[in-house]
Amino acid sequence: MELARINLNLLISLYYLLHSKSVTAAAAAQHISQPAMSRNLSQLREIFSDPLMVRVGNTMHLTPRGDQLWQQLPEALNHLESLLIPGQFEAAGYIGEFNIATTDFITHDLLPPLMAELQQDAPGISLHFHLWHSGMMESLRQGRMDLAACILDTVPDDIYGKKLGSDSYSCLINQNHPLAEHRLSLSDYIGAEHIGISAGGDKIRAVDEALNKLNQQRKMKLTVPFIHSAMAITSRANYILTLPTRIALQLGPVYGLNFKALPEQLVIPASNYYLIWHQRLQGDPAHRYLRERMLHSLAE
Repeated sequence: MELARINLNLLISLYYLLHSKSVTAAAAAQHISQPAMSRNLSQLREIFSDPLMVRVGNTMHLTPRGDQLWQQLPEALNHLESLLIPGQFEAAGYIGEFNIATTDFITHDLLPPLMAELQQDAPGISLHFHLWHSGMMESLRQGRMDLAACILDTVPDDIYGKKLGSDSYSCLINQNHPLAEHRLSLSDYIGAEHIGISAGGDKIRAVDEALNKLNQQRKMKLTVPFIHSAMAITSRANYILTLPTRIALQLGPVYGLNFKALPEQLVIPASNYYLIWHQRLQGDPAHRYLRERMLHSLAE
């Protein structure tokens, strides 16, 4: 098939015909007369050397060629539209995939409602989540990752980012911990055993750096990669879990854990949460759609 033979309006007609399987409905959707849509269908049948739709009883059914075109056409029209009208994007017809680096807290506790919405609004999008670590900044640059939601000190110059918020640090302990009924002193904190979360963002380094400024060191007895694992263990074992305050407040009660403020002398700089992406994707309509949906969901 030679592209020069095709009026682009015919592709729009083809979309409505394959979608509705009705000349009348397709004509109404494209705001043209039924005879004009019938003529368009005749031209399309000639171009593709296929009837595209055939009557079976009282309804029209797509031929195998028509069904094949319907599987390919929405994505092709989105690509064509993005070339001609940058910024226009139809989520319902888009087909593509994205790799996103983030934390287990975000994927488990914050994003499920958005995932359900996207399944309805943009069913052709496939999302693959990966646990964030600092080396993934290079994955953003190399195109192996498309987005990341993470804790950062600063955003590199070649990376675009939107700050989602800041957070302090607090502690969680179980209700049977010897310190459960006491305000934590620095000596209590140093003398106790600790559990840390090793993946999904650096939640250990900031605490240890603050302790180093006081010439102190904690007893890190256990590290695990996931927040919910750390919570479950802390609910049974007498460790102190130090982590961002919002996570502690949201998940601590789920595991029956007691919330504790840090010792007054222990001052930890606020953690900054960002959604980040490489600058080459700044103008991509599909990427913009996804990151705006994520920004809205995470901001809530």
